[in-house]
Amino acid sequence: MDDMKEEVPNTIVTKLSADVMIDILSRFPVKTILSFRCVCKTWLRIISDKDFANPHLSRSPPGILIKALPEGGISSIFHLFQIHEETGKTFKVERMEFVPETNLPATANIELMNSCNGLLCLSGGEFRNVIHVCNPILCEHIEIQVDDHKTCLYGNYFALGCSATGNQYKVLWTFYQNDRHRCPKAEIYTIKTGHWRSVGNGFSIGRLDFNTSLHGCIHWARYETSLECICSFDFESEQFKRLPAPPICDGNLDGFIRLGVLKDCLSVTVRKWDAPYEIHVWVMNEYGVQESWSKQILFKPDYHHFISYEPLILLRRGKILILLDGELVVCYNIEKIRSWGRIIKSENMEDTHAIAYNPSFVSLHHIAAGEEQVLRTNTGLTEIPMSLTRGSEDPTEKGD
Repeated sequence: MDDMKEEVPNTIVTKLSADVMIDILSRFPVKTILSFRCVCKTWLRIISDKDFANPHLSRSPPGILIKALPEGGISSIFHLFQIHEETGKTFKVERMEFVPETNLPATANIELMNSCNGLLCLSGGEFRNVIHVCNPILCEHIEIQVDDHKTCLYGNYFALGCSATGNQYKVLWTFYQNDRHRCPKAEIYTIKTGHWRSVGNGFSIGRLDFNTSLHGCIHWARYETSLECICSFDFESEQFKRLPAPPICDGNLDGFIRLGVLKDCLSVTVRKWDAPYEIHVWVMNEYGVQESWSKQILFKPDYHHFISYEPLILLRRGKILILLDGELVVCYNIEKIRSWGRIIKSENMEDTHAIAYNPSFVSLHHIAAGEEQVLRTNTGLTEIPMSLTRGSEDPTEKGD
């Protein structure tokens, strides 16, 4: 590939320092940056350098990654919808597609667990005995083997995270050794080390919602008719913790609770039995402080026939993207108290699952040195026909 590239003749661009070039190139969209790699060896070297990943990640627009298993199909396809906020009132949605053997491992029955800094945690294999950590943008992945004797245990759940200060990527595994009535166990795999180790007893992870990663921790809720507590796991200290819940533990919840992160604050979305068409969003303004919880958003969806309403991304000018039943994303205008405009629709699909995903250039060749092998599925990103890429028109701005 390098033989096809030549150095750019001396221009003002070639005289810029590496830091300035990183600052400039990291501001472009992912697809544009991928094409920049083919311009010349210098740009390829800059974009491939580990110092490029963090500046780009800090500017990477938020995305919604949906895993969809087409009806009658056996191969999972991941659809990424990246939200680009325009100047003023508008935003646009850019769509990309990740497919096995091109951007993803060629493994059937892949389960999407979570993401961290542009890396995906995937569970695969007949008995869920192989974990894949994957960067679909760079078409790289590593395989982490799981003890076959333990994969048959109850309540297996895997999650990827990164330590807040040490920049170490780790996979957390929670499971029950004998039955669900006993304390769940937990093991951790630090990428580069090549082995699992016990971190003692933990909290079982029933599910992780769309985006629950904050301050180097993942979060999940424990509830029945009330929100008992918010559980977390700190990838730096490798400890499980409990966080105080908002003051909604009155036994009046209808079982619908979603955790999230809105504007760098932990949030809890609930619905009550006596007000089924009112969705309340509480925000923890100061992390870990119970008194900082405040009810900041109340919305009344127009779509009453849906069961679940999950806030995904808070935009400017009082707009919020909401996931309905895991298959339809709409834009809700908080100021106008109405929902308007279908943003994303998963058509002709079943078994959909959505998570937050920010595309990045974090390379496994940099963070996984010491693993047996960093596998490469392809040399570039799968292109999507322009007809499948939505324009920049914001459906909430079509008038009153």
